[in-house]
Amino acid sequence: MSANIGWLFYKDYFSDINYADISDPKNETLIKKRVDTIIEQKPDIEKKEFLGNIHFSATTTYPGLLLGSGNAHELSGVEGQAILGFSFDYTTGLPVIAGSSVKGVLRSVFQHQEYIQELLDDKTIDVKALESEIFDNGDIFFDATVSKSGLRLLGDDYLTPHDEAGIKNPIPLRFIKVMPGVTFTFEFDLSDGILSKEQKALLFANILADRGIGAKTNVGYGQFESNLAQKAKLQIDDYQEELQKLEEAKKEKEQQAQKEEALASLDSNVEKIKVSVASYTKADTKLIFEVVEAYVLSDDEKSELADFLEGHIGAKPAPKNKAPIKWAIKLYELLGR
Repeated sequence: MSANIGWLFYKDYFSDINYADISDPKNETLIKKRVDTIIEQKPDIEKKEFLGNIHFSATTTYPGLLLGSGNAHELSGVEGQAILGFSFDYTTGLPVIAGSSVKGVLRSVFQHQEYIQELLDDKTIDVKALESEIFDNGDIFFDATVSKSGLRLLGDDYLTPHDEAGIKNPIPLRFIKVMPGVTFTFEFDLSDGILSKEQKALLFANILADRGIGAKTNVGYGQFESNLAQKAKLQIDDYQEELQKLEEAKKEKEQQAQKEEALASLDSNVEKIKVSVASYTKADTKLIFEVVEAYVLSDDEKSELADFLEGHIGAKPAPKNKAPIKWAIKLYELLGR
């Protein structure tokens, strides 16, 4: 099992340092080892329930992703350290893109009205009103979390600063990054309005595909696979279909409970059968047969039920090589007709 990487980076990293003599060579050796330990972690990424009502995933590309680089994390004078801060989820210890960062990046492009209209393929849309609806009126942006890792979750990279004159030999500065091939899931709770929640999420996916996220996007960091928008549409459609199926299953369960409650209140077997088969049609004769067969009926009850079924699915048909007809014949024979 992997250690909590956030704890390794922000707690364990600074333990046992000789602060009385920061230039102590042991500090450099210790810090280099700590950084190596951090980037070598291979955490188990557990599947979690989705937040909100819509989501899509995005996978990082070369050179990777920088998160939380503005956080203080430097020990002055110690070489080999990870000089930039990083954003880790407190509980899981995994890299996390704060919901506020997601919201900020998405909102920043709304100042370019023509760009938003182009993405939506609608030159008439009121971009200012859409911006207010999304960012001021209750749409929620959750943290984007790691849902899948490639061969490695984290790696290291180097900055090579030069002095103004470009004379001194530069000393490369080490930092930690999310590696290419790591998938983040972006989650939202969106409302329908000027755009549907599905249209909003697809707009966000297109913006992230173009804009990227995190630090140093101007030199290639923070970019996602080029087919992000296409994949996002498929994921959004699939999830909405899944939600619809769950809603239908819930409704069916409620209807079944109501039917069972209605049956429990009836004394007559015939009435119970009538309630059970009320939604069945002529095409469901096999199902009707199975319901009737489960009861022990008197001759009078069979006759009463046969009369009801004649009005419900029609009279006993003439023999024919079709399954519904064969089952209808068996059904009426079961009832003595």
